[in-house]
Amino acid sequence: MASALVYLIPLWGVLQILTHSTASTFETREAILHWGALAGVFFLVQIAAQTNSACQHLLDAFLAFATLMAILCLAEFNSSNGAVLWLFPSGYPEVFATFPSHNNYAQFVELALPIALWRAVRNGLRAWWYPLASSLLYASVIGAASRVGALLCTAELVAILGYALVRMRNTQSPRSPHATLEVVAMIPLLAALFTAVVGGEKVMQRLRDNDPFIVRREYILSAVEMAKSRPLIGYGLGTFPDVYPQFAIRDFPFYANHTHNDWAEFAADGGFPFLLLVLTPFAVAIPFVLRCPCGIGLLAIMLHACVDFPFSRPAVSAWIFALLGVLYAARRIELDRNRAEER
Repeated sequence: MASALVYLIPLWGVLQILTHSTASTFETREAILHWGALAGVFFLVQIAAQTNSACQHLLDAFLAFATLMAILCLAEFNSSNGAVLWLFPSGYPEVFATFPSHNNYAQFVELALPIALWRAVRNGLRAWWYPLASSLLYASVIGAASRVGALLCTAELVAILGYALVRMRNTQSPRSPHATLEVVAMIPLLAALFTAVVGGEKVMQRLRDNDPFIVRREYILSAVEMAKSRPLIGYGLGTFPDVYPQFAIRDFPFYANHTHNDWAEFAADGGFPFLLLVLTPFAVAIPFVLRCPCGIGLLAIMLHACVDFPFSRPAVSAWIFALLGVLYAARRIELDRNRAEER
Protein backbone atom coordinates (compact mmCIF):
# COMPACT_ATOMS: atom_id res chain seq x y z
CA MET A 1 0.00 0.00 0.00
CA ALA A 2 1.11 3.53 -0.80
CA SER A 3 0.35 4.60 2.77
CA ALA A 4 3.20 2.37 4.00
CA LEU A 5 5.66 4.55 2.08
CA VAL A 6 5.00 7.35 4.56
CA TYR A 7 6.81 5.33 7.22
CA LEU A 8 9.78 4.72 4.91
CA ILE A 9 10.47 8.43 4.34
CA PRO A 10 12.54 8.99 7.53
CA LEU A 11 14.41 5.73 6.91
CA TRP A 12 15.96 7.27 3.80
CA GLY A 13 17.92 9.60 6.04
CA VAL A 14 19.01 6.65 8.17
CA LEU A 15 20.28 4.96 5.00
CA GLN A 16 22.23 8.10 4.07
CA ILE A 17 23.91 8.17 7.49
CA LEU A 18 24.74 4.47 7.42
CA THR A 19 26.27 4.76 3.94
CA HIS A 20 28.14 7.98 4.85
CA SER A 21 26.53 9.74 1.89
CA THR A 22 25.23 12.79 3.74
CA ALA A 23 27.09 16.09 3.69
CA SER A 24 26.02 16.79 7.29
CA THR A 25 25.12 14.06 9.73
CA PHE A 26 23.69 16.61 12.16
CA GLU A 27 21.29 18.11 9.60
CA THR A 28 20.20 14.69 8.38
CA ARG A 29 19.48 13.55 11.93
CA GLU A 30 17.24 16.58 12.40
CA ALA A 31 15.49 15.79 9.11
CA ILE A 32 14.94 12.19 10.25
CA LEU A 33 13.24 13.45 13.41
CA HIS A 34 11.12 15.84 11.35
CA TRP A 35 9.94 13.16 8.91
CA GLY A 36 9.53 10.66 11.72
CA ALA A 37 7.22 13.06 13.57
CA LEU A 38 5.14 13.52 10.40
CA ALA A 39 4.91 9.75 10.00
CA GLY A 40 3.75 9.63 13.63
CA VAL A 41 1.00 12.16 12.91
CA PHE A 42 -0.11 10.07 9.94
CA PHE A 43 -0.12 6.91 12.08
CA LEU A 44 -2.13 8.47 14.92
CA VAL A 45 -4.76 9.76 12.51
CA GLN A 46 -5.02 6.30 10.95
CA ILE A 47 -5.65 4.88 14.42
CA ALA A 48 -8.22 7.54 15.32
CA ALA A 49 -10.12 7.45 12.03
CA GLN A 50 -11.61 3.97 12.17
CA THR A 51 -15.11 4.94 11.02
CA ASN A 52 -16.68 7.47 8.67
CA SER A 53 -18.04 9.29 11.68
CA ALA A 54 -14.56 9.58 13.20
CA CYS A 55 -13.18 10.92 9.89
CA GLN A 56 -15.90 13.58 9.77
CA HIS A 57 -15.27 14.58 13.39
CA LEU A 58 -11.56 14.99 12.69
CA LEU A 59 -12.26 17.17 9.65
CA ASP A 60 -14.77 19.27 11.60
CA ALA A 61 -12.30 19.73 14.46
CA PHE A 62 -9.61 20.89 12.05
CA LEU A 63 -12.05 23.26 10.35
CA ALA A 64 -13.17 24.74 13.66
CA PHE A 65 -9.55 25.36 14.64
CA ALA A 66 -8.73 26.87 11.24
CA THR A 67 -11.74 29.19 11.45
CA LEU A 68 -10.60 30.46 14.84
CA MET A 69 -7.17 31.05 13.34
CA ALA A 70 -8.75 33.02 10.49
CA ILE A 71 -10.64 35.21 12.97
CA LEU A 72 -7.39 35.78 14.88
CA CYS A 73 -5.57 36.60 11.65
CA LEU A 74 -8.22 39.14 10.63
CA ALA A 75 -8.18 40.71 14.09
CA GLU A 76 -4.38 41.08 14.03
CA PHE A 77 -4.25 43.01 10.76
CA ASN A 78 -2.84 46.51 11.36
CA SER A 79 -2.87 46.02 15.12
CA SER A 80 -0.43 43.28 16.16
CA ASN A 81 2.82 45.12 15.32
CA GLY A 82 4.41 41.74 14.69
CA ALA A 83 3.40 40.24 18.04
CA VAL A 84 1.57 36.91 18.16
CA LEU A 85 -1.65 37.35 20.14
CA TRP A 86 -0.49 40.97 20.62
CA LEU A 87 1.81 39.66 23.39
CA PHE A 88 4.74 37.70 21.97
CA PRO A 89 7.13 39.51 19.60
CA SER A 90 7.83 37.41 16.53
CA GLY A 91 10.72 39.41 15.12
CA TYR A 92 8.70 40.08 11.97
CA PRO A 93 6.75 43.24 11.04
CA GLU A 94 3.51 41.26 10.64
CA VAL A 95 2.02 38.03 11.90
CA PHE A 96 -0.88 36.03 10.52
CA ALA A 97 -2.69 34.29 13.38
CA THR A 98 0.32 32.45 14.89
CA PHE A 99 2.29 32.31 11.62
CA PRO A 100 5.11 34.80 10.96
CA SER A 101 4.94 33.98 7.22
CA HIS A 102 1.96 34.86 5.03
CA ASN A 103 2.86 31.95 2.73
CA ASN A 104 2.76 29.40 5.55
CA TYR A 105 -0.54 30.82 6.78
CA ALA A 106 -1.97 30.60 3.25
CA GLN A 107 -0.85 26.96 2.99
CA PHE A 108 -2.62 26.20 6.26
CA VAL A 109 -5.83 27.77 4.92
CA GLU A 110 -5.50 25.93 1.60
CA LEU A 111 -5.96 22.69 3.55
CA ALA A 112 -9.01 23.90 5.50
CA LEU A 113 -10.94 25.95 2.93
CA PRO A 114 -12.12 23.00 0.78
CA ILE A 115 -13.54 21.31 3.89
CA ALA A 116 -15.63 24.39 4.70
CA LEU A 117 -16.75 24.83 1.08
CA TRP A 118 -17.76 21.20 0.62
CA ARG A 119 -19.56 21.10 3.96
CA ALA A 120 -21.43 24.26 2.93
CA VAL A 121 -22.68 22.91 -0.40
CA ARG A 122 -23.53 19.52 1.11
CA ASN A 123 -25.49 20.84 4.10
CA GLY A 124 -27.13 23.91 2.58
CA LEU A 125 -28.55 26.54 4.89
CA ARG A 126 -29.12 23.98 7.64
CA ALA A 127 -25.52 24.63 8.71
CA TRP A 128 -25.03 28.36 8.16
CA TRP A 129 -21.63 28.47 9.80
CA TYR A 130 -19.91 26.58 6.96
CA PRO A 131 -20.47 29.41 4.43
CA LEU A 132 -19.36 31.86 7.11
CA ALA A 133 -16.22 29.83 7.82
CA SER A 134 -15.47 29.61 4.09
CA SER A 135 -15.72 33.37 3.71
CA LEU A 136 -13.59 34.13 6.77
CA LEU A 137 -10.86 31.73 5.63
CA TYR A 138 -10.83 33.14 2.11
CA ALA A 139 -10.78 36.78 3.21
CA SER A 140 -7.94 36.14 5.65
CA VAL A 141 -5.74 34.74 2.87
CA ILE A 142 -6.46 37.72 0.61
CA GLY A 143 -5.60 40.05 3.48
CA ALA A 144 -2.40 38.12 4.20
CA ALA A 145 -1.31 38.93 0.60
CA SER A 146 0.24 35.61 -0.34
CA ARG A 147 0.18 35.64 -4.14
CA VAL A 148 0.14 31.89 -4.70
CA GLY A 149 -2.10 31.39 -1.67
CA ALA A 150 -4.66 33.86 -3.02
CA LEU A 151 -4.63 32.22 -6.45
CA LEU A 152 -4.93 28.68 -5.08
CA CYS A 153 -7.69 29.53 -2.61
CA THR A 154 -9.61 31.28 -5.39
CA ALA A 155 -9.13 28.19 -7.55
CA GLU A 156 -10.42 25.98 -4.71
CA LEU A 157 -13.48 28.19 -4.28
CA VAL A 158 -14.28 28.22 -8.01
CA ALA A 159 -13.61 24.48 -8.42
CA ILE A 160 -15.80 23.32 -5.53
CA LEU A 161 -18.67 25.71 -6.24
CA GLY A 162 -18.49 24.83 -9.94
CA TYR A 163 -18.51 21.13 -9.10
CA ALA A 164 -21.51 21.66 -6.85
CA LEU A 165 -23.43 23.41 -9.63
CA VAL A 166 -22.64 20.67 -12.13
CA ARG A 167 -23.62 17.97 -9.66
CA MET A 168 -26.81 19.82 -8.77
CA ARG A 169 -27.73 20.08 -12.45
CA ASN A 170 -27.09 16.39 -13.19
CA THR A 171 -28.54 14.84 -10.03
CA GLN A 172 -31.93 13.19 -10.13
CA SER A 173 -32.40 13.46 -6.37
CA PRO A 174 -35.95 14.32 -5.31
CA ARG A 175 -34.60 16.74 -2.72
CA SER A 176 -34.94 20.41 -3.58
CA PRO A 177 -31.70 21.93 -4.89
CA HIS A 178 -32.63 25.47 -3.83
CA ALA A 179 -30.72 25.31 -0.55
CA THR A 180 -27.53 24.35 -2.35
CA LEU A 181 -28.08 27.04 -4.98
CA GLU A 182 -28.54 29.65 -2.28
CA VAL A 183 -25.31 28.57 -0.59
CA VAL A 184 -23.41 28.58 -3.89
CA ALA A 185 -24.53 32.18 -4.37
CA MET A 186 -24.02 33.16 -0.74
CA ILE A 187 -20.39 32.08 -0.38
CA PRO A 188 -18.91 34.38 -3.07
CA LEU A 189 -21.01 37.27 -1.76
CA LEU A 190 -19.83 36.78 1.81
CA ALA A 191 -16.25 36.25 0.65
CA ALA A 192 -16.40 39.46 -1.39
CA LEU A 193 -17.88 41.34 1.57
CA PHE A 194 -15.20 40.21 4.04
CA THR A 195 -12.46 40.75 1.44
CA ALA A 196 -13.69 44.31 0.84
CA VAL A 197 -13.48 44.97 4.58
CA VAL A 198 -9.97 43.50 4.82
CA GLY A 199 -8.77 45.03 1.57
CA GLY A 200 -7.13 43.29 -1.36
CA GLU A 201 -4.84 46.10 -2.50
CA LYS A 202 -1.70 44.52 -1.07
CA VAL A 203 -2.13 41.18 -2.81
CA MET A 204 -3.04 42.90 -6.09
CA GLN A 205 0.12 44.96 -5.86
CA ARG A 206 2.20 41.83 -5.26
CA LEU A 207 0.53 40.09 -8.21
CA ARG A 208 1.72 42.93 -10.42
CA ASP A 209 5.40 42.34 -9.54
CA ASN A 210 7.55 42.19 -12.66
CA ASP A 211 9.44 39.04 -11.65
CA PRO A 212 7.78 36.97 -8.90
CA PHE A 213 10.36 34.20 -9.37
CA ILE A 214 13.38 36.32 -8.55
CA VAL A 215 15.75 34.39 -6.23
CA ARG A 216 13.47 31.33 -6.41
CA ARG A 217 14.56 30.68 -9.97
CA GLU A 218 18.25 30.60 -9.07
CA TYR A 219 17.67 28.38 -6.04
CA ILE A 220 15.62 25.88 -8.03
CA LEU A 221 18.18 25.69 -10.84
CA SER A 222 20.92 25.07 -8.28
CA ALA A 223 18.86 22.31 -6.63
CA VAL A 224 18.33 20.67 -10.02
CA GLU A 225 22.08 20.65 -10.58
CA MET A 226 22.56 19.11 -7.14
CA ALA A 227 20.05 16.37 -7.98
CA LYS A 228 21.75 15.67 -11.30
CA SER A 229 25.12 15.43 -9.54
CA ARG A 230 23.94 12.71 -7.11
CA PRO A 231 20.65 11.40 -8.53
CA LEU A 232 20.41 8.12 -6.58
CA ILE A 233 21.18 9.05 -2.99
CA GLY A 234 21.35 12.85 -2.81
CA TYR A 235 23.52 14.95 -0.53
CA GLY A 236 21.64 14.17 2.67
CA LEU A 237 18.24 15.12 4.00
CA GLY A 238 18.24 18.69 5.28
CA THR A 239 21.64 19.56 3.80
CA PHE A 240 20.58 21.93 1.02
CA PRO A 241 21.83 25.07 2.87
CA ASP A 242 25.24 23.47 3.40
CA VAL A 243 25.71 22.18 -0.16
CA TYR A 244 24.01 25.02 -2.05
CA PRO A 245 27.09 27.34 -2.17
CA GLN A 246 28.90 24.74 -4.32
CA PHE A 247 26.15 24.97 -6.93
CA ALA A 248 25.10 28.62 -6.60
CA ILE A 249 24.73 30.34 -9.95
CA ARG A 250 24.38 33.80 -8.40
CA ASP A 251 25.38 35.40 -5.12
CA PHE A 252 22.66 36.82 -2.87
CA PRO A 253 23.21 38.85 0.32
CA PHE A 254 21.16 36.45 2.46
CA TYR A 255 21.10 32.88 3.70
CA ALA A 256 19.66 30.20 1.41
CA ASN A 257 17.72 28.14 3.94
CA HIS A 258 15.51 26.32 1.41
CA THR A 259 15.04 25.92 -2.33
CA HIS A 260 11.57 27.50 -2.48
CA ASN A 261 10.55 24.33 -4.29
CA ASP A 262 10.12 21.35 -2.01
CA TRP A 263 10.12 18.84 -4.87
CA ALA A 264 13.45 20.10 -6.21
CA GLU A 265 14.87 20.12 -2.68
CA PHE A 266 13.74 16.53 -2.10
CA ALA A 267 15.61 15.47 -5.24
CA ALA A 268 18.71 17.44 -4.22
CA ASP A 269 18.76 16.17 -0.63
CA GLY A 270 17.66 12.58 -1.23
CA GLY A 271 18.00 11.92 -4.93
CA PHE A 272 15.19 11.07 -7.29
CA PRO A 273 14.19 7.89 -5.37
CA PHE A 274 13.48 10.03 -2.29
CA LEU A 275 11.45 12.45 -4.40
CA LEU A 276 9.29 9.53 -5.59
CA LEU A 277 9.07 8.19 -2.04
CA VAL A 278 7.49 11.44 -0.83
CA LEU A 279 5.43 12.10 -3.95
CA THR A 280 3.83 8.65 -4.35
CA PRO A 281 1.51 8.67 -1.26
CA PHE A 282 0.12 12.03 -2.39
CA ALA A 283 -0.18 11.02 -6.04
CA VAL A 284 -2.01 7.80 -5.15
CA ALA A 285 -4.50 9.80 -3.07
CA ILE A 286 -5.46 12.08 -6.00
CA PRO A 287 -8.25 9.85 -7.44
CA PHE A 288 -9.91 9.70 -4.03
CA VAL A 289 -9.49 13.46 -3.58
CA LEU A 290 -11.45 13.97 -6.81
CA ARG A 291 -14.31 11.99 -5.29
CA CYS A 292 -13.94 13.62 -1.87
CA PRO A 293 -13.42 17.37 -2.46
CA CYS A 294 -12.60 17.93 1.23
CA GLY A 295 -9.09 16.81 0.35
CA ILE A 296 -8.51 19.19 -2.55
CA GLY A 297 -6.26 21.18 -0.23
CA LEU A 298 -3.62 18.48 -0.67
CA LEU A 299 -3.54 19.21 -4.40
CA ALA A 300 -3.17 22.90 -3.62
CA ILE A 301 -0.28 22.18 -1.27
CA MET A 302 1.45 20.05 -3.90
CA LEU A 303 1.24 22.99 -6.30
CA HIS A 304 2.27 25.54 -3.68
CA ALA A 305 5.30 23.39 -2.87
CA CYS A 306 6.55 24.17 -6.38
CA VAL A 307 7.31 27.75 -5.31
CA ASP A 308 7.72 27.46 -1.54
CA PHE A 309 8.59 24.95 1.20
CA PRO A 310 5.45 23.97 3.19
CA PHE A 311 6.79 20.47 3.94
CA SER A 312 9.66 21.95 5.92
CA ARG A 313 7.40 23.87 8.32
CA PRO A 314 5.98 21.63 11.09
CA ALA A 315 3.03 23.96 11.68
CA VAL A 316 1.95 23.28 8.08
CA SER A 317 3.33 19.83 7.31
CA ALA A 318 1.75 18.26 10.40
CA TRP A 319 -1.68 19.28 9.07
CA ILE A 320 -0.71 18.03 5.61
CA PHE A 321 -0.02 14.55 6.93
CA ALA A 322 -3.04 14.64 9.23
CA LEU A 323 -5.33 15.35 6.26
CA LEU A 324 -3.52 12.73 4.20
CA GLY A 325 -4.14 10.26 7.02
CA VAL A 326 -7.85 11.07 7.08
CA LEU A 327 -8.10 10.54 3.32
CA TYR A 328 -6.36 7.17 3.46
CA ALA A 329 -8.55 6.13 6.36
CA ALA A 330 -11.70 7.15 4.46
CA ARG A 331 -10.43 5.31 1.40
CA ARG A 332 -9.81 2.17 3.47
CA ILE A 333 -13.30 2.36 4.96
CA GLU A 334 -14.82 2.72 1.51
CA LEU A 335 -12.88 -0.26 0.16
CA ASP A 336 -13.90 -2.40 3.14
CA ARG A 337 -17.54 -1.44 2.63
CA ASN A 338 -17.37 -2.31 -1.08
CA ARG A 339 -15.83 -5.69 -0.33
CA ALA A 340 -18.54 -6.42 2.25
CA GLU A 341 -21.27 -5.54 -0.28
CA GLU A 342 -19.75 -7.86 -2.88
CA ARG A 343 -19.91 -10.86 -0.55
